Amino acid sequence: MSRSSLSRRLSKLNEKGLLQHLGNGVYVITATGESYLEGELSAEELNGENGEEVSASA
Repeated sequence: MSRSSLSRRLSKLNEKGLLQHLGNGVYVITATGESYLEGELSAEELNGENGEEVSASA
């Protein structure tokens, strides 16, 4: 995977609140990201009913 592809993917996950960028290429998974990985949050739930994103604190 190219550096630019990885950067785009990480940015998208950050936008959705699944990761937090700490700087210098370091990311940590958020509580929302943990919920998604544990199956407690679906991909559909990352977007509200009218297409708005849920907050990263969900």
